Amino acid sequence: MRCGPFFLLLGCVLALAACNEEPDTRRERTVVIKNPDEVSTWLAVTDKIETAVWLRSREVGHDVLASDPEADRLRRAIRQAVSRFYEDERMIANRTAQTGDALAEAGQPERYVDILTGMIDAADLSSDRNLYGDMCQHYLILRRSGEGRTQALEHVGATFRRANACREAACTDAK
Repeated sequence: MRCGPFFLLLGCVLALAACNEEPDTRRERTVVIKNPDEVSTWLAVTDKIETAVWLRSREVGHDVLASDPEADRLRRAIRQAVSRFYEDERMIANRTAQTGDALAEAGQPERYVDILTGMIDAADLSSDRNLYGDMCQHYLILRRSGEGRTQALEHVGATFRRANACREAACTDAK
């Protein structure tokens, strides 16, 4: 008995049947970055790009690979930030980009990784988790008023440390 023609025919039928399948319409959206003007202001919930890669690409104005050394530094900083602040990765990335834009507009540009690590260091002066957005806003106000980076970060850390101490004291006094 010759099975060769039967399997050949079966293979052709299966191949033709596969041609009638609908294309997968659930493909992930990829953010393609050509220059900063083409990058959305915010990283949306629906964007399928890693926060560190988005931040780095936005900062340099073109696509970067996930293996980019600076994207890796951002990745580590974002991971540290998530453990110190209430916001999630996406919100921390958005606030970092916004803070970087505001500093650049004020003639005081900073790299995104430096903003992140500065806020992490300031948060480490406090024993409590903080709101990243509040710390960034306070930092921007201080920088715009003429304080240098180091002085402003120390000031932010001290302010949030005092605020946390006051909250803890109020909780202790209330008992």
